Order: sequence, then structure tokens, then C-alpha cells
Amino acid sequence: MEAISLFILVGFIGEFPVFSSPASPVNCQWDSFGPWSECNGCTKSQTRRRTIAVYAQFGGQPCAGSAFETQACEPTRGCPAEEGCGERFRCFSGQCISKSLVCNGDSDCDEDSADEDKCENTESRRSCDLDKPPPNIELTGKGYNALTGQVRNRVLNTKSFGGQCRKVFSGDGRDYYRLSGNILSYTFQVKINNDFNYEFYNSSWSYVKETSTSHSSSERKTAFFGLSKSSSVSSASSRNYYENQRKKSYQLLVLQNTVEVAQFINNNPEFLQLAEPFWRELAHLPSLYDYSAYRKLIDNYGTHFLQSGSLGGEYKVLFYVDTEKMKQMGHSSISTSSCRSKSINILLSYSSNKCKELNDALKRAAGTSSNKLQGTPFVRGGSSGFVSGLSYLELENPAGNQERYSSWAASVTQLPQVIKQKVTPLYELVKEVPCASVKRLYLRRALEEYLDESDPCHCRPCQNGGLATVEGTQCQCSCKPYTFGAACELGVLVQGEAGKVDGGWNCWSSWSSCVAGKKTRRRECNNPSPRGGGLSCIGETSESRRCGEEDEELRNLRLLEPHCFPLPSSSTESCPPPPALNHGFVQGEDTKFPVGKNIVYTCNEGYSLVGNPVARCGDDLRWLVGEMHCQEMACVLPALRDGLQSQPQQPSYTIGDKVTFSCSDGMSLEGPSTVLCGSSLKWNPEIKDIRCVHKGERSRLVQGCPHSRE
Repeated sequence: MEAISLFILVGFIGEFPVFSSPASPVNCQWDSFGPWSECNGCTKSQTRRRTIAVYAQFGGQPCAGSAFETQACEPTRGCPAEEGCGERFRCFSGQCISKSLVCNGDSDCDEDSADEDKCENTESRRSCDLDKPPPNIELTGKGYNALTGQVRNRVLNTKSFGGQCRKVFSGDGRDYYRLSGNILSYTFQVKINNDFNYEFYNSSWSYVKETSTSHSSSERKTAFFGLSKSSSVSSASSRNYYENQRKKSYQLLVLQNTVEVAQFINNNPEFLQLAEPFWRELAHLPSLYDYSAYRKLIDNYGTHFLQSGSLGGEYKVLFYVDTEKMKQMGHSSISTSSCRSKSINILLSYSSNKCKELNDALKRAAGTSSNKLQGTPFVRGGSSGFVSGLSYLELENPAGNQERYSSWAASVTQLPQVIKQKVTPLYELVKEVPCASVKRLYLRRALEEYLDESDPCHCRPCQNGGLATVEGTQCQCSCKPYTFGAACELGVLVQGEAGKVDGGWNCWSSWSSCVAGKKTRRRECNNPSPRGGGLSCIGETSESRRCGEEDEELRNLRLLEPHCFPLPSSSTESCPPPPALNHGFVQGEDTKFPVGKNIVYTCNEGYSLVGNPVARCGDDLRWLVGEMHCQEMACVLPALRDGLQSQPQQPSYTIGDKVTFSCSDGMSLEGPSTVLCGSSLKWNPEIKDIRCVHKGERSRLVQGCPHSRE
């Protein structure tokens, strides 16, 4: 990204105080656990999962504990039949490799070395005179979670040379190394960029908008499932980032640089050899869709694998510049683009007038006698002992800054991490296991569910146009310029922004029942609703599909892999149609309900299901249905009497809507004039305390009040 100018607002820019109500902390709440999955015939275990009913927000406590529970069970179906290795060699684990790799002097069976067991005269059959891989080559085979930025467990076998003798020379180490069979290209090229990249953002809102992927659901999925670049910065330090903006308004100085020691490209997915533990977990995945089982795989191995990247280190620090102090300086603008230098620029030296001006501005904004600008580091690679020294700039000591940075950069050679990576979705590696095509489809479906869990639609609106994002089990608000607080409720709004709120999408509803061969789901632009000239949501409010469209691929797979699907039940006994649910219906189009059949209820648009939505056809041909009902997701006004009037008038009100009360002529209002539809779907404050009285009666009541006496 190109460096941009920092505009420091001068005193004559109009500002408007923010009159937002304080945001009460919202603690995270788990929903109840769902039903147990079918007993896995491979692991003889079953899992159940609970979802987050309410995400923590505005400083509330995150959820504790796991979303999953596992227990032992007796399976009724066996493990999917192994397809065998055919002409290939079978390792002790069951994984298959080429017979040409047997007894070649290399251990190509990842965990057990079965291919070299009981071999004779291996020295005469060695495929290469070198067996030393490049340092840290195992990093190129790691899984990667694109939502959290975290590297996960190994998915590729980086120990196998694939029977090849490809060598690469390291000029730095003055030595030759042998390349893994999964590597397409590997080069030792040290790249140390002394020209730091730094950018200013006038708020955390601007920073999140600029650096994160798109916030629309469709664009997020396109970016998520495509071959894409992915930031290697973890969200581990994000807590400090959000804690800072709760106290006051900050502008951000983002300083970053990279150090590369090697570059790699992995082979295409069809030619990659899988790591044995990852392959084993793929083999044990159920051939019936169970999100809990597939989600555990995602937690262990990530959402993607590495297609290419560099080994090295990444330095990125967010420095917080006090907005109010910057404004008091009276500068109209400071251009960072004119303060670039091959000699480490403002971090280490500031010879030009422009650089000196920028340095002086930062000194004043730091606001401490030590002239130390404190920041939050996001650092990958290098020695952890140097990270704390990278979290601040000494504005009067450029040489000290350079020394701390150089010490970290020198340590990257020995302790690199993967940076500048391009990633490919993990489901592309589902192969060489029973029911691979079915499991590949289910893993993609699970990744879509996992992505939906992090959609900001689960968050309550931030105030004053703040931007909500999901971090684990919490929703965080990134605030617009000159606003701050857990909900962006404090500060001032710059002229042109006062009262302006852009609309945000609520989450998609469940799919409706099929009508004329189609089913529909909807969403509303009310999280928050646009107002004050704000932009409306981009995208469609409804989406339709042909019934059974998503099962078409499964029907094709049933023909190709029939052993991966349960046989039709021979029993003719079934339950009657399931009981009706007020304001709701049963998902799916089934007309027969054999013993053991599960069904799922959902509610009509505008209603939310409370309780366990799953019912089962019992052995006695009766439905086992738990407590549940559809609750209207709206507040409703009671009948208004005695001249009490409300504005606006509508049948129901969504969470966050306000209603103002007034009285007809000759009457006065007693009680609060405005109430709010709260998250519990109750009016706050209560309406029962609001009434209209005749002005004469109110006057008599006031006059009749006893006066206090000394």
C-alpha cells in the first residue's frame, strides 16, 4: 500500500458532541448443546456442539469452555471400507505411497518408515547422496487459519523427498540442501528492506476498513475460498489494540517491514503427499455430514494450506497518536510520502525538513517526558526476546531504535516464520481416503459454516457509525475519527458525520419451506438501519434456490461412491407427520419418518426459536420433542388510552427502535417521554409508568405536595 498523508484537523473544523447513551457490557452466552452426532465407526466416539447465543460486546466477558463435547459410544455402522492401495505400497498407517519409494534409503512413510523396513543393500539403491533438507522446511507444510491468522498443525509431509535428488545451494550457509518432494521451487535469497513502510490512519475505523477483507458476506466467501494472499499477522495482540481506543480517540501510525531469508512454492494439490496425522484424521471423518467432527479438523489444521510464501520475519507495530494533542498543534497536514529514506527514514534518522516536522509532531503527540511512543507489536519470526523492544519508538534516540530492530532482524535467520503467503482452501487436500469426494464436499460446507460464525451480523450495532468485527467469542467496535469507547459512544463527531449512520446487514434467516419448487431466505438492513443520510446496505435482501439444488452434487456422488451412503431402511414403520409449531415449520421435504429419524424445526420470518429445535422419531413411533417455541423478535406497544399518543406508529418495533410519547391538547405527560425496545424485547423504561393527566389536575397535584421544613 502506498503511504498516505496524515491530515491533522485544525481548530476551525466543525465538531458536534456525541449524545449517545453509555453501552452496558454484554457478556457472552452459550446456547444449549445440540444432539449427539452419529457414533463414528472409526473412532467409536460421538460429539455434540453448542453455538454462541450472544457474543460478548462493549467490554463484556467472553465465553469460557469449549464449544464441543466428546464421549465414547458403540457404533452401529463400521468405519468406511478402505479402498486399498492397489499397485502402490501400503505404510503401516494405511497411507499409500509409490512402490518406487520403497527401499531407496529415504523414509517416505511419514511416521513409521515402513518403506525402509527389512530392506537389504539399501546403500546400492540410494536415490541421492544427500539427505539434509533446508532449515525449517517443516514450516512450508503447516496448515493455516485465514480467520485468525494462526499457523496450525502440519498437513503436508515435508520429510519425504519423493525419490528425487534436487539440490539447492545456500550462499549464506555455504552448503547444499535436498528439497522435499512437495516443493516445486525453493530459493535462498535474503531480502532486507531498509526502507520502512509506514502509514497514518485517522481512526481505528479507517484502519480496519483499509486492511481487512470485505465485510459483505458474498465477497468474504469469494476471498476466503479463492487462492489468495493472507496476512500473516496474528490477532494475539488485538486485545491491547481495542483496549486503547476505549480510553480516548487515537490516530494510528502503522510501521512495518519484512525480512526474507528464503522463498518457496509448493506443488499442485494432486501431487502433494499428506502428513500422516492429517491423513489419518481425514480417513476418520464421518461420511455423513456432522459439523462438529469437521469443525474439530478445522480447529486442528486450519482453513487453508500454503501454496507459496517466504520464510522470514514480519515487523508491524501500531503506534497510538493522541488525536486531541495532534489537533492542538495546528498543522494543516503532514505528508509522510516526502519523508522516505533509504537510511531507515523516521525510525532512525530525519535529516530533511519534512522528516523533522513529522518527528516533532510525534514528540508532541507522545505526550511523555521521555518522548517514547508506545505501540502494540504484531511480530512474526525472530527471537521472542527482542519483541518487547520493538513495541516503542524513542523519538530522541534513533540509534537505539536501529539497534533494537537490527538485533531482531539478525535473529530471523535462525528463527523464521512463514510470511507473504498465498493460501489454498484445505478441502483441496481431501484425497486418498475412503469417501474422499463426499468428505471434500462436506469440508467445504463446514468451512462455510465456520466463516458464517465470524460474520459481523452477529454483533450489535456500534454507536456513531463504528464498525463491528468478530474476534473469537467477542464483538469489537472500531471507531470513527474523534470518537472512542467500547461502543464508540464517547467523543465528538466531525461536521458532516453527525447523525449519519450507514446501514448494516442482519444475519440471513433460515431457508423457508419449499413453495413451487423454490425456497427462500431473507435478511434485513437493520443492524443498524441507515439514517441521517447514511448509506444503505449493498446486496440483495432475499435469496432463492431450487429445492434440492445443494443435494444435486450429493446425488451424483451417490452414484460414484454408493458405499459412502447409508442403505435405505428396510423398516416400513414410521412416525406420523411431526407436530405443528406455532409460527414455525419443519425444515426439509421428507414425507416418511422412520424410527430414529431426526427433524429440525425453524421459525417464520420475524420469529426466533427458543429451545431445542431437534425432534426424533422414537422406537414407539412417537415424536420425542423437547420444550421449544417461536418468540416474536419485536416489541409491541400495549393499547394506549386517556389521550396518550406514540410516534412513530407501527405494528411492531425491532431491537433498538425508539418510541416518543405525547398527550392530546389540554393534557400533560407524566413519566418518561421516550422508551427503547431492548435486547430482551421489553420496553425500557417500562410503559406502565407513562400516562396523560389534565393540566389542572397536574397543577393541583403539584400544589398539594408537602414542603419540607427545616
